[in-house]
Amino acid sequence: MIDYNKFYGFSENPFDPSPDPKFFFQSESHSEALASLLYGIHQRKGFVLVLGETGTGKTTLIYHLINTLDAKVKTILIPHSQIPFAQMLKDMLLQLGLPLGLGNKGSMMHELYYHLIQCLHRDENVVVVIDEAENIGLDEIEEVRLLANLETSTSKLLQIVLVGRPALREKLLADVIRQIKQRIVISCEIKPLTEEESERYIEHRLKIAGSASSEVFTDEALSLICRHAKGIPLAINTLCSNALSLGCGLVERKVSPSTVKKIRGEKNVLNPEETEILVSGMKRYLPRKKTFLILTLIILMMVLSFGWNRVQTLFNTQEPNPSVTQPAVEDDVKAPSLEGEVRGVGENVPGRPGPKVADAPHETPQIPYSPSTTVGRSDTEIRLKEIVEVKAGANLYALAYQYYQEAHETFIDHILKLNPEITNPNLILVNQKIKIPEITDSLLIVQYAKGLYKIHLKTFANFKRAKQYQSGIALKGKEIEIVPWKVSPGVTWYRVMAGPFGDRAEGSKAIAEMHLQ
Repeated sequence: MIDYNKFYGFSENPFDPSPDPKFFFQSESHSEALASLLYGIHQRKGFVLVLGETGTGKTTLIYHLINTLDAKVKTILIPHSQIPFAQMLKDMLLQLGLPLGLGNKGSMMHELYYHLIQCLHRDENVVVVIDEAENIGLDEIEEVRLLANLETSTSKLLQIVLVGRPALREKLLADVIRQIKQRIVISCEIKPLTEEESERYIEHRLKIAGSASSEVFTDEALSLICRHAKGIPLAINTLCSNALSLGCGLVERKVSPSTVKKIRGEKNVLNPEETEILVSGMKRYLPRKKTFLILTLIILMMVLSFGWNRVQTLFNTQEPNPSVTQPAVEDDVKAPSLEGEVRGVGENVPGRPGPKVADAPHETPQIPYSPSTTVGRSDTEIRLKEIVEVKAGANLYALAYQYYQEAHETFIDHILKLNPEITNPNLILVNQKIKIPEITDSLLIVQYAKGLYKIHLKTFANFKRAKQYQSGIALKGKEIEIVPWKVSPGVTWYRVMAGPFGDRAEGSKAIAEMHLQ
């Protein structure tokens, strides 16, 4: 699958789930939390509590806060609280660039206290931010409370920010640590975004990546994303990323509502293999959906023209025509069947035998190719659909979809064979002329040894997917093999081949028979 950042023209991934402060979005709730944090730190209030459900943007807020504070505020970030207090103390000294002394808690506390006194004299402030604080043990919380005792008669020497899920509030109610609850002067909670804020959040991230929501999402698709995410920024990122991945695979310049509906149940970002499976499924479904809509429109027009009773009579009185019934076919003379599409590009490839697969009945495909000659004969001449001049924003996947109605590696393989000057399938030049071949048996049949030929079935960018496809093929009396092909430096694709055939005519006949079934 092509990277959707390239397909949609983003300068960077707008929906990367990592807490990049550059993408910080100030909703009303986030703005209030940020203001509370800044006030608590600058006024040396000691303890500040920040709560929020998973995915609401607490960590992104913290990174933005750290970038916002001036040079006189030194920040120590403890990203994971499930560590002993001694390790936490050690991390604080290391981030401040202080010696560990003897390495025990007493020695390290002495080093920290001495440093904090020096900072106070220089009018500097030190802040410890503990993320995921709901996971901290009760003993560790009590020792963190003791850090707050590092103070003078007039000022707190250390500001402590506890960041966590709402479960942290319940933990702080425990009797053994109730004193820390009394010390928390400032407490704030980050709420989910409203639907209006969700739309502005998406627009905000796309703008940073050099785009806009109106350029990549239809209005209905955008509304669906906001509704299903329920105001959780992490869920919005996941939905948007998956929708763009699938939209890219379907060559949608604007992501459609049907694409969003297909991925709305996914909780994690899809990997390329998962996206390709969804793309294949939707491509098989869309023609059926279009056919159904066309038939519905035809029936509606007939009803409007002739009336429902007349149309119902027409459908109910149709009898089968015995002159067109199909003759019975014996199993042992049945033509070979092949699941999937036989689409590929010819090339001399090594003829090493591949793994055999058991014969099994499979649905005969409709092979979208143009017969070179009459059935049983073969033509070695490659025919061109068109020679295309590349326009700005075009890519091979879009060209494949334009001319073959599908955009996967098999068709890119076809195009690359006729255009050897292209050394990277993801990079073509504006004004470059590209040959687009017709899919004939001259492309599908390859000679790999004297008098022996194979049919190129399909090409995959992933070996696992090629293996899955190979294991589902049953072509009687033929071997199926996977042949690696180095498509560009560092990138290998995999061709699935079937054979052997005694000559081109035999291969051509097999393709024609499969097409006619």
